Amino acid sequence: MKTRFAIHTTNNLSIVLIACLIFIPINTLSARAENLRCFVEICIAPSSVELSKSDFPGAPSYPVRTILGTQQFSNEKMLVQMEVDCKQREFRTVRVSQDGENWSNFDPRWTLVDRSNSYLSRLVDYSCKLAIE
Repeated sequence: MKTRFAIHTTNNLSIVLIACLIFIPINTLSARAENLRCFVEICIAPSSVELSKSDFPGAPSYPVRTILGTQQFSNEKMLVQMEVDCKQREFRTVRVSQDGENWSNFDPRWTLVDRSNSYLSRLVDYSCKLAIE
């Protein structure tokens, strides 16, 4: 009996140890994932979202949300500055940087984003719900 109990206890300890080794890295990964939210091709760092007055042509007279995004698989080199009009659900890309440093102006027209399940719709919902410091 004592031998069986010792083996049973050892098996339980092994299971607990394996479970800890599996779940600790998963929790660490999920904590990192909260810092960057991706919508198909575009990844947004929540800290980059700000409420600002646009200095690009055709902007509304009230402040819009400005966000910096990267292409999901570009190793953070391609930056895109986007503006979101939460009231009208309009979205536009205003500047693009291929190398992460030198900006080039983009076509500044607004695009109306419908409420369908497109990635742009989710991007607008996400950026409009973020708290701004």
